Amino acid sequence: MKKYLKFMFLAVFALAIASCEKEDLPEEEIPQNCNVVEVTENITQPTTWTEGNVYVIKRTIQVRNVLTIEPGVTVKLKDGRIDVFDGKILASGTPQKRIVFTSFADDRYCGDTNGDGAATKPEKGDWQQIYIQGGTGHLFKYVDFFYAGQNVGGYNNAVKIGGTTATFEFDNCRFAHTLFNPGVSYEGSTAFYGGSAMSNPETHKFTNNAFFDNGKPLYVWTHYTVNPNNKFHNPENPQQKNSHNGITLTGGSTEATVKWHVTEVPYVLDEYLQVFGSQVIDIGPNVVVKFKRTGAGISRNAASNVILHPSAILTSFKDDAVGGDTNGDGNATTPTKGDWRGFYNNFRPWFYEASANIRYAENP
Repeated sequence: MKKYLKFMFLAVFALAIASCEKEDLPEEEIPQNCNVVEVTENITQPTTWTEGNVYVIKRTIQVRNVLTIEPGVTVKLKDGRIDVFDGKILASGTPQKRIVFTSFADDRYCGDTNGDGAATKPEKGDWQQIYIQGGTGHLFKYVDFFYAGQNVGGYNNAVKIGGTTATFEFDNCRFAHTLFNPGVSYEGSTAFYGGSAMSNPETHKFTNNAFFDNGKPLYVWTHYTVNPNNKFHNPENPQQKNSHNGITLTGGSTEATVKWHVTEVPYVLDEYLQVFGSQVIDIGPNVVVKFKRTGAGISRNAASNVILHPSAILTSFKDDAVGGDTNGDGNATTPTKGDWRGFYNNFRPWFYEASANIRYAENP
């Protein structure tokens, strides 16, 4: 009898643990037992992918017309990618019925699609990317991008924006488990690659998204205002973040006002950014900006060009004391004076700014 009661207690305990684990997952309807549709041809006519199906892609598919993806649809890829040229993707899920792009080996969504039981499991880099090279009005709402980042010509991304004329909206999306390759170029391995094609928050909308279990999460233009409502951790498990947590910036001149107001992660700059004319960079309260190399820094031609809040910090990429271990090397490196160039006032009187919150610069 005692053995029986002990067995029953363990069974109930295990069931309770399983229930807690389930509750830790997003409250969504995860599709199972889906009909398998293998996609082998380019999208050249208006096409709708419907709920109840899992769409399998094992090659490069081009979207050259309107592709509408219904809530609850799962797309599984194996070594494949989706290239969007003059077409458009309209993927609008809901909180209960998210749209998922994931690995062919991911049995959580639509079951064991590859039919191998438990022999394989999803891995980072199982598929390549979604590459938006053109088209306007792309919509990704409540969409997940899991296990992407396989090498594509030196780039490891889940989503890459390549067309400067493309307009899009990503809202309430999740980017997770993207393969990170530390050997590629500074910006080439980021979960979401916006770059210079992502410059205007009105036409390149990016809100309420979450990044976790990636390397570098996000790469954008220096003059793009990243909305602080984006998250750089797993909303269901805040301890799960990214190994190189930060917003990677690329430079360039544009007559614009930008707000660097994200405080969860640092901004990372790898160049000497000169702010002049009518340009304004507003570096907000408690923001951390890290400079990646000795020649990197920032200069302004007038006091109005850079608004630096007194609590903002400009520092070395190696400075783990603020913004965390952004370079992802643990304790292998430590910050020293001269790690970056400094913050220069390029107007009379010419001088480099100095304060307790400007750290490890060569000047002054």
